Amino acid sequence: MAKANLVLPDGTTVAIEGTADEVATLLAKFSQPDSGVSPPKKKTAKKRRSPTSASKGKAKKKDGPTSLITELADEGYFKSKRTISDIQKKLEERGHIYAITSISPCLTRLTKSRVLRRLKENKVWVYVN
Repeated sequence: MAKANLVLPDGTTVAIEGTADEVATLLAKFSQPDSGVSPPKKKTAKKRRSPTSASKGKAKKKDGPTSLITELADEGYFKSKRTISDIQKKLEERGHIYAITSISPCLTRLTKSRVLRRLKENKVWVYVN
C-alpha cells in the first residue's frame, strides 16, 4: 500500500492510501492548478429570517429524548417490559446518547400522558405499552 500526505492551499491535510497507481493519480489531480480544489470561501453575513417565515413551512420535528422514546413506543419496542437502562441502550444503538437523568423525566411525562405504563418489579421501574 502506498501512502501520501498532502496539504491543500486552505490548510486542509489529506491522507491518501491505496495502490501506487491510485495515489499517483490523486496526487497528479491535486497538484494541477485546476485541480477542482477551491480556495477557502469568505464568510458572508447570513440573512436573518423573520419569525413568521420559519412557521410557514412544515412543523419542525423535535429530536429530544421524549420524541425518540415515543418513536420507540410507536414501533412496538415497549410490548415487552423495559428498564430505563434498556431504553438508554436502545437510544445509544440509534446514535442518541443521553444520561439516565435526562431520560427519566421523559419517561415520567410519557407515563402521565398515558403513552407508556410503569410497573415496579424487584424494586426497579419497568415501562410497557
